[in-house]
Amino acid sequence: MPAATYMLLYYGTATVAAGVVVCLALLAVPRPDLALLILLGIVPAVAVGDSSGVALPVFVAAGVGFVLFRVVLSGFQLRVHLALIVLIAFALTSSYLLPRMTLLMDRSWSAFPSLLMGLGLLMASAVAPPGPRSVAHIVAGSGAGVAGYLLVRGEHVDDRLAGLGLNPNYLGAMLALALVAAVGLARLNHSWVWLLPALVCAAAILETRSRGAFLMVAAGLACVLFIGRPLRHKAVIALAILAVAMALPGTLDAVESNLTGNRTSTELTTNTEVRKQVALLAVRVALDHPLRGIGYGVFPGYAQSPSGIGIYMNTHNDYLRLAAEAGVGTLALFVALLWLGLGRRCTADQAVLQSLGVAYSVGLLFANTLGNLLVTAPFWVSLGCLLAHSTRRQPKPSLLTSPAWGKAEIPTASPRSVKAGVSPTAGTGISVDS
Repeated sequence: MPAATYMLLYYGTATVAAGVVVCLALLAVPRPDLALLILLGIVPAVAVGDSSGVALPVFVAAGVGFVLFRVVLSGFQLRVHLALIVLIAFALTSSYLLPRMTLLMDRSWSAFPSLLMGLGLLMASAVAPPGPRSVAHIVAGSGAGVAGYLLVRGEHVDDRLAGLGLNPNYLGAMLALALVAAVGLARLNHSWVWLLPALVCAAAILETRSRGAFLMVAAGLACVLFIGRPLRHKAVIALAILAVAMALPGTLDAVESNLTGNRTSTELTTNTEVRKQVALLAVRVALDHPLRGIGYGVFPGYAQSPSGIGIYMNTHNDYLRLAAEAGVGTLALFVALLWLGLGRRCTADQAVLQSLGVAYSVGLLFANTLGNLLVTAPFWVSLGCLLAHSTRRQPKPSLLTSPAWGKAEIPTASPRSVKAGVSPTAGTGISVDS
């Protein structure tokens, strides 16, 4: 009742009523994992209908609450990653409610509940994981739909594509995940039709002129292209890319001009220098307050204070934000969670989500997107699926995907196994080494 009253006062009757309808619809879905897939597909649709971002937290909170409620009723087994999620949520809540520093300026409150809802989405995905391929389909398809919608609308800010209440950098991060998912489906599942959505997302990302999104795409595609290949082939690909970069320096200048748009070199240099100062300030704050940080959401005000650099600005790096505002321990817990999900062997379908997670992890170095549900929802669901599958016993890896033909190599049977009547593929599973 208190939660419903709060939502009614701050979000309005229509938004709360729509949230109730979504909850009832999700409750009617026979399986919690299907409900999560529906919720993941609803997120961009809600953002298109309400770019102010008011309705999205209500929908996600209601959907996650009902999924977790159904999972608890059916029973689940406690795992290490679930304990890590709870510890991270507790550390963030204590740092937000009991900050070490109290400044005169108001703190931004929207990022904190959005981050908690994201952790709830992560937990729901970890205890009731949807199919990895289905998740990749929804991320790639919905992202391409959003990219096409924004390209047609043509909403630009300083000659950079924006929309859905997102600035160009955040929008580029969201579309980068969809592009990586689409290319991953095309390469690892041999569904080449997904290259068309990838091209739509790529066109929109170029319009955002976001350097961080470009690096996210590069990291994600590197994972997609390297996964399943022998080490020598990875080295050849890396050397080929380096040789092209050295032989065609003019190409790099053209790419940089396309990415930066009308922004001058002086503006870019100034922007980079300010970010460096903010990063150094965040490191200093984290070292001075390693246990609890200064309080979640406090850093921008601290940066503007006389002790900072005189500019109201966030860290533009979510790893540094966690360390400075919630403590080094919280950052360590988050990195451990990433390692449990992204640092394991996986199948081809899971490798798509793994590449998506790597791309998002790189993006956290350049933006504070953890507090934005629209951008981070695909990451939370993907990481939850990877965490759930990492706790299950994986089959022994067999020969990897053939780099020449892209098809699984099946080991030939020995005369002894044929004579014994044993199938040459029994007990093997095609998996991809990340």
